[in-house]
Amino acid sequence: MSKIILGYKLKLYRNIDGKKFVNTMTEEELKKNLEFFYPILTDLGYTKVDMEKISSLKKLEYVENGRIGKKFLEKSNIGFYEKKDAPDILINAGEHVELSIFSRTKTLSDLFKEIYSLEENLEDKINFAFDPNFGYLSSRVLNSGTGLKPIVLLYLPALNYFGINEIARGLSRLGYTLGSYRDSSNKALGSIYTLSFESTFGEDEKSYVDKLKIIAREIADVERENRKKLYLDNIITLEDMVNRSFGVLANARVLSEEEMMQSMSTINLGIELSILKPNREFDFYEEITKLRNGHLQIERGAILDLKSRDILRANKARALMKEVFK
Repeated sequence: MSKIILGYKLKLYRNIDGKKFVNTMTEEELKKNLEFFYPILTDLGYTKVDMEKISSLKKLEYVENGRIGKKFLEKSNIGFYEKKDAPDILINAGEHVELSIFSRTKTLSDLFKEIYSLEENLEDKINFAFDPNFGYLSSRVLNSGTGLKPIVLLYLPALNYFGINEIARGLSRLGYTLGSYRDSSNKALGSIYTLSFESTFGEDEKSYVDKLKIIAREIADVERENRKKLYLDNIITLEDMVNRSFGVLANARVLSEEEMMQSMSTINLGIELSILKPNREFDFYEEITKLRNGHLQIERGAILDLKSRDILRANKARALMKEVFK
């Protein structure tokens, strides 16, 4: 996996033929939908996670790992099924069934094979809603057609520094969406972006996957060129940014999640451009994950207030900097 391409995610949306969409179902109909899927998914070796019975920390773990969304937990008559080394399955999340898989080590093609192998097993038992003209039907037009949403996770600090809006607009005209979590200054937190298609309608599944791989590589090439420009034309500014970020992580006593993500991203850029010399491998995405609010509370085994999280995060950041750089 490239240090610019951080990982891949695939989602696949399907609905049962002859049934109303989730957003128009009654609570009783949603319940029957859950009952319909239960024997099919357990026969495939899946385990249902009872969201009403698991702890708040376990729910937080699922959300933090991107396996479910916070809005999913707010709904009733929902189903979440998991199986080791297999895609997750959500029932009544937005469509009747949603398959989801994420990896930082497997290729997009590998994930494509895994998710469609599962889809074929389900299609042997379920008649999915399909129209010869529109493809697989969905409650959202943008999820119709293939129903497949491939996503690439990208680390773009140089493009974020110089301004990425023009590239984002160009991608939008081509049918792509470049998304991110934003801070108060409208910069992408940690310079981490997601690249996906705006619509799953119009082409076959493999074409979507192949096109996304190509455009992701092209963006990675542009990022590399911008890193060279940043290093050659703005070296003093760059060194200042990197050393200030290191100073924050190495000395802060209270550290917000937002400041941690920005600082970790900047020192990682410093490592990749040889401004900082770590004494061990530094996977900044993994280290960011360990210092996010959810993981801190999961590791501590208790729900913490904001101040306690910020103090704990600062303690761990200082220890990490000593371990990595001294």
